[in-house]
Amino acid sequence: MHLTPSDPDIATLHRKIRQGRLDLQPNFQRGEVWGKAKKQRLIDSILRGWHIPPIHVIQVPNSDKQEVLDGQQRLAAIRDFLAGEYPINGNLDPVEKYIMELDGLSWDELPDEVAGKIEDFTIRLLTISDYKPGEPGELFYRLNQPTNLTSAEQRNAYFGEARQQVKDLSERMVELGYNREILGFSNSRMAYDDVISKFLLTLELGTLRKKITANSVTARYRDSDGFDSKLILAAEECLIKLFTCLTQFDTPAKLNKASALSWLVFIYRFSNSFSSDEDLKEFFIRFESIKREISESSELTVLPKGINSGVVKKLLDVYLDRVGSRVADTSSVVLRDISLWSIFTAYFPSVIEKNTEYSSLLGSIHHLATLPPATITEKKFEEIAGSLDWGQAL
Repeated sequence: MHLTPSDPDIATLHRKIRQGRLDLQPNFQRGEVWGKAKKQRLIDSILRGWHIPPIHVIQVPNSDKQEVLDGQQRLAAIRDFLAGEYPINGNLDPVEKYIMELDGLSWDELPDEVAGKIEDFTIRLLTISDYKPGEPGELFYRLNQPTNLTSAEQRNAYFGEARQQVKDLSERMVELGYNREILGFSNSRMAYDDVISKFLLTLELGTLRKKITANSVTARYRDSDGFDSKLILAAEECLIKLFTCLTQFDTPAKLNKASALSWLVFIYRFSNSFSSDEDLKEFFIRFESIKREISESSELTVLPKGINSGVVKKLLDVYLDRVGSRVADTSSVVLRDISLWSIFTAYFPSVIEKNTEYSSLLGSIHHLATLPPATITEKKFEEIAGSLDWGQAL
């Protein structure tokens, strides 16, 4: 990888942005997140002649175009100021008399000498060329390690097949209609990418018993090979089925990233074990009804045969607790999964009657129903998961 330094002035950079020769939002970049106050501080720094951190851009092969690797927010702030989208804040500390006199002025209102000073201000530009596929992403990762980028935003700069596959599936979610109102959270800060990458890695590992961390996903992104095409197709199918389930209910399910991941894993296992999508949709509605009834009245209108409300409530308590805390721990992932399957087997015993694994789980849940309520603790479910080796294989 070769980095060539240059020092273009703001007028030159702005012209290249307007002409489309300098792309501030290539598909590996996060969205623009700076607010007006932060943008105004940057313009204030330029007016003072202070140092601005270097901008890193990638030279697109066989083209005169460049893509911003690091410095997107700074360039967007400059672009927006020159477009008149916000004024100067002349009251930033340390107060400077001549900047205070510019307070509230937008670009078109500035005196010529001030506008010229801004246009003539130079910023160090490092142009990246002759790079291997993984090198720009690694540089982006290292440049942004000290900042508050999410893990998904950091990984998004890796120019590998795995990253592109995740990006494609994330865009597919948006195409399907996923949004905050339907799912419970939006793709802000690349939340969808985060869920999908962990889901794909879970499927690739074939187990819930191996902890998936931000570092393990990042390490997977660094591999030159992408995920198997069969896993990509399976993941897309699960996303479609989850969306169908979500839109069956009158009110949003209000999932978070942990519960969305658990439902995707559940749907994957369900699809491999059973064939009826109607049973899947019916269970999702049942599960959401249980959540609502318990939160509103603590009474369940429908109970599975041979299982009392105390067991169902405890299963839901365990699920909700592990959705809201310790979400990445292996035990949490397993307990969320076994809670979903326990409620499913309890309410749909005829569906699983010929499957030994799920019949054994149902037998364990029936046994819990014979115990004093006070003894039905989370530890009991951990013991069941251990005895059945639950989640060892998907």
